[in-house]
Parts: sequence; structure tokens; C-alpha cells
Amino acid sequence: MLRQQSNSPYSYPTQKGGVGKTTTAVTLAHGLAIQGKDTLLLDLDPQGQCASALGLVQEPGVFNLLVGDQTLANVTRTTGRSRLTLIPGNKRTATAQLVLNAEGFELSIIRDALRPAMRNGLDLVIIDTAPSVGGLQEAALFAADLVIIPTAVDYLATEGVIKVMQTLEILAEKQSWRGSVLGILPTFYDNVTRESQQTLDDLQRTFGAELILPPVHRATILRECGAEGKTIWEKAASSRPAQEYADLVWRVTDVTP
Repeated sequence: MLRQQSNSPYSYPTQKGGVGKTTTAVTLAHGLAIQGKDTLLLDLDPQGQCASALGLVQEPGVFNLLVGDQTLANVTRTTGRSRLTLIPGNKRTATAQLVLNAEGFELSIIRDALRPAMRNGLDLVIIDTAPSVGGLQEAALFAADLVIIPTAVDYLATEGVIKVMQTLEILAEKQSWRGSVLGILPTFYDNVTRESQQTLDDLQRTFGAELILPPVHRATILRECGAEGKTIWEKAASSRPAQEYADLVWRVTDVTP
């Protein structure tokens, strides 16, 4: 996510798929828009599911912006939601990464591409990253003021988060990244299973309880939202997952102007 005063985004990285990353990015972006923040959602995942989750058509917006030399305005789409816009992606995002890796690119490519939007008064940019490293994810992290790390509470959770934290440490040491981690967000939490509680305990021991955000419980309704092209705020604003994501929205608004 980009903040207007500092011209930089929030990023939602993980090195493991199926952790609720896109659901978190879409839900947070719309929640911030509802709170009055002019918010842009940037989909860097080649699956292009941000558009689908909002009931929109996938497009090669990221490819056209980073490789096709189209302007930010040309690739930005309205979403039908007040204050929320989208730069969509699709499978050509993976092609963009291959081209950029082959030709070489500056780590600041995403930050630089988004600067016009920040100069024009945009409040925040939420970046949904791919589930693996390979250039664009690192560029997204480098652009970020704050990073939120969603992780499913399963036996691979801690390992995946460690890899992301190691990437951030390298960016800080070698590339002068000055962002920080807002928190680690446990997703698909089930308080009746031993694995969920053990994994949550392990995350708290490994990274410190203060860095672990309140978990988002496993909920069928979140899958239904994606299938219907609606956010949880549109489908079930009083549901438990909506209340849990509302906590995340308020935590973000607390640290943004």
C-alpha cells in the first residue's frame, strides 16, 4: 500500500500459496476505501485473482505498465466501489517478470511506476504479490512502507514467514530498505484443532507475540465472496470474518495519515 506522505505501499508477500493473501489484500483495500481512503489495489500475482474477487475481468495491466510502457492512468480500472481502483493482472504478469529479469531492471521499478498516482492525491496502494520470489516480489517489498505477512496456520507456516523475513533483512542490509513489518496475520485459523493452536503458539514464540496479529478464522463465507465477486463488506458485513478484517483495517488506519 502506498501512503501519500511517504509515497510507498503496503505489500502482502508470502513464499507459500493458499494463505489468504489475495483475500486479505482485496478485503483490506475495500475496507480502507470504505473508511474514506482513496485506495489503489495493485495485483502482482500472475493468477490475477484480485479482479476476479471484485467481479471484474482479468487484464494484462501489470504487463502493460511495466513492459508495455503504458501510463498508469491507462492501466488503472474503476471497480464500482467508491474510492477503490485496481491495476489488474493476469498470466502475462509472469511474462513481464521474465522479460524484466532478462533485461535487468531497477529494484525501484514499482515505486517509480506508482509515483504519479501518489502525486495526484492517492492515499494508499495495496500490493498483492505472487506466492514466490523472483524479482517483482522483491520490488514490491522495496516499495513498501509496511508489510503484512498472511500465513495459514499449518505446519509450514513458520518456515514460510522466516523466508519472507530473511528477504526483508537482505533488502534492508543491501538495498537500504527502510520499511517495517506491520504484523504477521494468521489465516484459516480453527480454534478447535490442535494444529491451529500449536502453529499459532509457534509463530508467537518464533517472532514474538507483539508481531502476531489477531487471527482470521477459517470461514466458508470468504470463499463464497470470491466466487461471487463480492467483498466481505458487501456480502456479510456483520460476520465474524468481517469483524476480524475490520481489526486489520483499523490497525492500518491508525498508522496512516
